[in-house]
Amino acid sequence: MEPEKKNVVLVATDFTHAGDNATDNAAVLTRAINGKLVLLHVINNQTEKILKKSNKGPDYIDTKLKEITDHLKRKHAIETDCVAEKGSIFSAIPKVAKEKEAMYLFFGTHGKKGIQYLIGSYALKVIKGSPAPVFVVQKPAGDVDFKNIIYPLDAELGSKQKVKWAINMYKGAGSQFHIFIYNPNEQETRQKLKADLRQVTKIMEHHKVPYTISYAQPKGNFGRQLINFAKEKNADAMMISTDPENLIWNPFGTIDEMVIYNKEKIPVMCINVKDLNRVIGGP
Repeated sequence: MEPEKKNVVLVATDFTHAGDNATDNAAVLTRAINGKLVLLHVINNQTEKILKKSNKGPDYIDTKLKEITDHLKRKHAIETDCVAEKGSIFSAIPKVAKEKEAMYLFFGTHGKKGIQYLIGSYALKVIKGSPAPVFVVQKPAGDVDFKNIIYPLDAELGSKQKVKWAINMYKGAGSQFHIFIYNPNEQETRQKLKADLRQVTKIMEHHKVPYTISYAQPKGNFGRQLINFAKEKNADAMMISTDPENLIWNPFGTIDEMVIYNKEKIPVMCINVKDLNRVIGGP
């Protein structure tokens, strides 16, 4: 009988501190779900310039990847693999994610004003193109174990669809969820959110996913309140739904950007919603 196929966690690294942070967090989740970690380095023009400047050949990339995967395998007792792919990060990451059938993707950033590759519009473009939920991380895992996750519920189309991934995270990592609900003054929107909440909690209860419910203040920026709530709950991550058609980089900031690049450096799980009119994951 063939061994059971493990869920793949793909992590992109550029061999910087941001890449180290991504691999550290990815290894923690891989162990939690008893999955397989695949480390990816994209060989682009920048890589070739660095190799040339340091008088290193192309085999350096394979050696470096193997060193990292071997270290992660020993440290976290997980199955590991690695791959080097030529191209741009925007095409190579989604390509490898599809080939490896990745369940989750990790990459690191220094924030919106960082100086590494995966920053600003680059990070958002990677998120938009990913076939799997993307964890954006800004620091080493520390005591994070991805068991304590914030589930914001707002009036945007697609907000409910995160429930599918809440179920997957519960079944894989034993995660619990703190549902944080947008609390507008408009009665019509409030009624819609009540209906959405009933739908989401019914699905969670059917799958025995543990959750709590809290409401935002009617006044004030929802993004800031969400980040403060996550800090108060000592959250391991926040999960947000993103519409690939509308996710854009804005130099003046958006709520999505505020959360993704949050100053508390809490990991953010970004879920691209393919069908905005259908709840996924219901009984």
